[in-house]
Amino acid sequence: MYWAFGFIFFFTLGGLTGIVLARASLDVLLHDTYYVVAHFHYVLRIGAIFGIFAGFHFWFPMATGIGLHPVWRKGQFFAMFVGVNITFFPMHFLGMAGMPRRVGQYSEVFHLFNFVAR
Repeated sequence: MYWAFGFIFFFTLGGLTGIVLARASLDVLLHDTYYVVAHFHYVLRIGAIFGIFAGFHFWFPMATGIGLHPVWRKGQFFAMFVGVNITFFPMHFLGMAGMPRRVGQYSEVFHLFNFVAR
């Protein structure tokens, strides 16, 4: 259930950022910034990965009869949950500050959040 709740959390957070992008005036400002990258990753990439892990952790023991170690399962979930948030959440702030996508060299203004996201 951890993975399923993680999927719901990330998909909801990504959906809430999508509401911001649905406003035409804000979409013009945020288009081609890291805000769109963060929104895309929260909704599609991370949602899919957590959904796949939810299915795997539910069906693998039922299909093979081999149980997974409960402490390692929880450890993997919390490590991924925290790691994903540390990686992608600062991208919202970078996008709101105007950091563009697809640029080889960025301004020093964006160094702190880029450092946290990497």
